[in-house]
Amino acid sequence: MKPTVMRRRSMAVALPAVAVLALGACSATDPIEETESATSVTLENCGTEVTYDLPIEKVVATSNSANIGTILRVGGLDKLAAVTLNANNDAVMESMFGPGIAGVPHLDGTITMETVLGKQADLVVGSYSGLFKGASGVTPESLGQNGIGAYIISDSCRQGTAQDAPMGTMGPWDALRADVANYGSLFGTQDEATEAATELDTRLDRLEQAPQPDTAPQVLIYDSGEEDLYTSGGNGAPNGIIDAAGGTNVFADVDNTWFRASWETVAGAEPDVIVIMDYKKSSDEVQGKIDAIKAREGLRDLDAVKQNRFVVLPLAMFTSGFPNIYGAEQLRGKLEEFALVPESGADWSAAPNQ
Repeated sequence: MKPTVMRRRSMAVALPAVAVLALGACSATDPIEETESATSVTLENCGTEVTYDLPIEKVVATSNSANIGTILRVGGLDKLAAVTLNANNDAVMESMFGPGIAGVPHLDGTITMETVLGKQADLVVGSYSGLFKGASGVTPESLGQNGIGAYIISDSCRQGTAQDAPMGTMGPWDALRADVANYGSLFGTQDEATEAATELDTRLDRLEQAPQPDTAPQVLIYDSGEEDLYTSGGNGAPNGIIDAAGGTNVFADVDNTWFRASWETVAGAEPDVIVIMDYKKSSDEVQGKIDAIKAREGLRDLDAVKQNRFVVLPLAMFTSGFPNIYGAEQLRGKLEEFALVPESGADWSAAPNQ
């Protein structure tokens, strides 16, 4: 079942309800703010109540770079023992959240249980589209057997128990809100999490209040692919970003977060704008993707291609995480530049596109 997309929900009220604390001398219903003597916290993660031992001091954060941005925004920098962030994205993160991430160890290659144990992790953050697929043997279950907590990024929650079940059980912005609240509880940074949630809703309100077009421009996410295109469906973070920016995801009706589409399907979608995901792996990566689009029969004749309506944004803004709001603002600015949405008079360049 495809989740309902909800742009706004106040987190100032929601935060105390997401966790039940086990306190040495207090009941489990005491306010979440009383965390100094907490020995554990119980959260809902992907529809399951999970109890985590506290305090959490060493986190290995994997799977997507934008989620690392969420951890940074809620004040979790000093908890990070290692990340899988491409170091070329450090500048993007620091433009949004300040310096520090470059000093955290960056992991390359396959993340194994040996890797996690070597970092003496209390908690591993991952997704069902990444580490927790289990290819390397690291799963929430195997981590639990080693006394290590596992947090599943809310965007990747499955709509069932099967490994190939579609992902996405809530709207993209609600998935982000859930992670903001849960990280605040896990790291003991509830005040920062509340501030982050308020900031998110304020910035979404600003986008929502901008003048809207009579017909929303159709936007295609170009992540990667040769034989077909890896792109985002209606449950993924890009769908929320595009919606907030005043556009419509050409694959909004696909009940999944990320999926593969044939080139024939892509051409038939007739996008007005193509958003290129910049992994920042090489200096010619983006131009290579644009050249591939222009060379492919069926795509080169699209109006978006003929008019060079390409938007290049870091991948670090488009997987699920707090950087999504920066991505939405920058996309809104480009849609105005292309005259596909009305001019708002606003400056949407809140964070530089590094």
